[in-house]
Amino acid sequence: MKNWLKNYRWHIIAWAIFILYEHVIVSLILDINADILNYFIHYIINITLFYIHAELVLTRGLKPQKPAYLSIVIFTLLELCLHTVIAYLADRFFSKTMILSIGKHPVIDWKHMFLTVWRGIYFLLFSTAYYFIKSYIQQKHRTVELEKEAIEEMLKQKQTTLELANAKNAYLKAQINPHFMFNTLTYIYNSTHKSEPRAAEAVRYLSKLMRYALECEHGPEIMPLEAEIRQVENLLLLSRIKQPDLFIDFSYDRKTESTEVIPLLLLTLIENMVKHGNLSQPEDPGKIIVKLQKGLFSIQTSNLINTGLNDTGFHTGLENIRQRLLHTYADKAEISSGPKGNYFEVLITINLVEAR
Repeated sequence: MKNWLKNYRWHIIAWAIFILYEHVIVSLILDINADILNYFIHYIINITLFYIHAELVLTRGLKPQKPAYLSIVIFTLLELCLHTVIAYLADRFFSKTMILSIGKHPVIDWKHMFLTVWRGIYFLLFSTAYYFIKSYIQQKHRTVELEKEAIEEMLKQKQTTLELANAKNAYLKAQINPHFMFNTLTYIYNSTHKSEPRAAEAVRYLSKLMRYALECEHGPEIMPLEAEIRQVENLLLLSRIKQPDLFIDFSYDRKTESTEVIPLLLLTLIENMVKHGNLSQPEDPGKIIVKLQKGLFSIQTSNLINTGLNDTGFHTGLENIRQRLLHTYADKAEISSGPKGNYFEVLITINLVEAR
């Protein structure tokens, strides 16, 4: 009841003012006095007609997709007829029971019919005005909401673009002078490949990975997967130099090599696995599966969770991937990740057919 009064308080105030206005006009100016119950019954009938016409007849008849003007005319005439009959029956009932001091039974004559019909038309006009004012206000609010949503969407796109730029630049923050860096790595390799062959091999693989990352940074937005598959092999070789007991099964369909997707998906996922996963169990190695089936490209990884590991920054790479997928493919790509039992699993899917 409290909520109802709160929602309809302005309706109640408006009707109270309207009824007071009419009562003053009738009593003071026209010098006509009637029983208060007579007023009450007829205002119930008239207000009911008001809301039936606005909330049912006009709301259903003036639907934007298919307005039914003929139905509105028919139902309006029916409303007038019912209003006239009900108003007459109310007068007759209270006259018979002597509740109203009418003096005699109401007689249906032209004057009575005209006044009753006019009273019905009077409230129907008010109801129609109320409906169009209400519709205008609702449309105004809807326009404001749409403008607000458009602004929020624009801000969201700007934020996504900014986050994408940060994600792209997160791989190589120290590339002040790439040529100097590669020349230095080449020097280290040449100086150590005889005395420290393992260290020299690590430098060589690292140089290839960093060169590829630079090419991705300044290259096209999407690239064939073949080059990244080669770099995955370099990353695994580099990781096994530092950690010989590293067990990862990497499988992919040959047809995925020519598939064009955004770069650094595989490398980021495998880097996370090597850094944060438990890959030391030969009987339960980490798994990387790359597939392409009927235009649906997928990358799935699974590895044992390294318990007791400090996973600071663990989700940074995955969040970078999420933002880049959103920017490039919108809702055509999905990424899900999280622990499942003793394993941490990641699944990326891209609908390449719809993304074209």
